[in-house]
Amino acid sequence: MTATRTALFLSAVLGALATGRAEAQGYRVRLDARGQAVSYRGLQADSIPGSEVVTGSNGGAESADGYAVQCVTGAAWCYYYRPGELQRSVPLSTTADLVLWGFGIRGLSLRASGRFITDAADEEQWPGTEPNAQLLEGYLEYEAGWLALRGGRQLLYSRLQPMGFDGGWARARWDGPALEFTGYGGWGLGQAAVVPITSPALNPLDEWRPTDRQMVAGAEVAWRPGPLDLRAEYRRESDPDTDYLVSERASLSLNAQPSRFFRLTGGADYNIDYGELGSADLTLTYLGGKFTASAGGRRYQPYFNLWTLWGAFSPIPYNAVTASGSYQAAAKLSLRARGEMYWYEPAGASTGLVEVDDQGWRGSIGATFTASPKWTFDGSWLLDQGPAAPSSSFDLSATFQASERLQLAGYGGRLYRPLEFRYYDATGTWVGARAAWAFADQMSLWGDGQYIKDDRDRPDAAATNWDQIRLRGGVTVTFGSNADRRAPLPPARRSLP
Repeated sequence: MTATRTALFLSAVLGALATGRAEAQGYRVRLDARGQAVSYRGLQADSIPGSEVVTGSNGGAESADGYAVQCVTGAAWCYYYRPGELQRSVPLSTTADLVLWGFGIRGLSLRASGRFITDAADEEQWPGTEPNAQLLEGYLEYEAGWLALRGGRQLLYSRLQPMGFDGGWARARWDGPALEFTGYGGWGLGQAAVVPITSPALNPLDEWRPTDRQMVAGAEVAWRPGPLDLRAEYRRESDPDTDYLVSERASLSLNAQPSRFFRLTGGADYNIDYGELGSADLTLTYLGGKFTASAGGRRYQPYFNLWTLWGAFSPIPYNAVTASGSYQAAAKLSLRARGEMYWYEPAGASTGLVEVDDQGWRGSIGATFTASPKWTFDGSWLLDQGPAAPSSSFDLSATFQASERLQLAGYGGRLYRPLEFRYYDATGTWVGARAAWAFADQMSLWGDGQYIKDDRDRPDAAATNWDQIRLRGGVTVTFGSNADRRAPLPPARRSLP
């Protein structure tokens, strides 16, 4: 849907709001506006003739102004990267969520969510600002007992990755909530986007991108006998122009709580188009009074649609075993910890004289201390030792509840990341403060200021530091009719044995 159609749709919704009270309609609107000012610096490719290369103090090849260069034997030119120009952006966004009901048909409602986003800086290069007007969701919903229907733009969340589509959705329940059937279909949107794959906003995405929007169709069956929730889903996407498959997958998920102390969750998906197992996970959780623990394993397999080129590179999955826990050590102190070991499956490629590390581990510990009803302190430490880029970091925060409506907080931390396959190490340090003020009923205002110091350690002129200040803020307003506000509930009564 183009920005013009989105604007027309929102105008129609606002028109309905203007006349809704006269027709005893009910509505709820939530407006959220936020913005920030950021600066960043990238890398700029450069080159010099091979005859101008000098030997630096560390014995390597450098340019005359001290940048490390890469030269190929016999080539006339050598290449390198220098820090780019400082870029500034001021991204601003406004999101509106609307629920409208009272059309004369019981169970019928309109739900819509739209966003307007732009970059107020002169360059207007902040990612994700095109198109400026975006319709996230906009559909009519009818629900009556065992049947629910939707029509319009929808976002679907499931184990087979979230996706958006323009079309229809239906759900039927049999035997109360025990058995549930869901089906959907329509024209798909781009992956992780609210525009079609054919939209110019996604250029340049891929040379072999489909010329028409893909057709989406899927179904899900859910069985929930008591403490068990078992779901199976099938989804396929096809190119209507060529009638070729874009994607075909199936999944199975499980959520069971056989007792008040234990919960089991997990699932797996299968790539029918590739003929192989996709991602899978299984976790067992113990829910105690003061102690909670989880243990399990997972497999992550990157997935790409058939029309993309990336699937030809056979992305390698990794497997992991995880464990985590939290402990209420005292009335005011809670502790938490998490650990994971992971390893990549064989790539089936020869690396010659290069020895590749294909496994690693990561862990974290943290604590929260509630000194009083007004003061809360939190801290955590993370260590990641794995291939390519091991890192360690810590962060601290203090929150002060000044009043029922005003909250103040300060935070800071440090990240050290020795980039194993890069030419420099990087250390980032940050400190900031935020405030949130609920200045009226269902109206709030917040602001955040952050100072970041980023040091790049390398033995040439590219050893720069990038210090900056980031400012962010926003306001949230919710309003609507009183039709959805029920009278106060009567006092609770103790149940009979």
